Amino acid sequence: METVTKKDIVNKLHERIGLSKRTLHFIIDEFLEEFRRALELGYKVKIIRFGVFFTRKTGERPGRNFHTGEEVKIKPYKKVVFHLAPQFKKELHEES
Repeated sequence: METVTKKDIVNKLHERIGLSKRTLHFIIDEFLEEFRRALELGYKVKIIRFGVFFTRKTGERPGRNFHTGEEVKIKPYKKVVFHLAPQFKKELHEES
């Protein structure tokens, strides 16, 4: 499985729409920063035909140190959850 990087996305967009790579880097960085801020503030980020991103807080739970076997408490934390849009899910399964 290959990885697509921000640089790859910039190069593809540069080929398709012709904006400068510097401008595209700026736009993508600003988009990602706004995306991060929205999630940090507790908003859902909904991208039509793609999916919804939101945060969920986990509860405190017991865990175990694998090296020593000692029981430890895992503190609550926020995690980002993604739910795939039905249309995108359907398109992904059609390609398989």
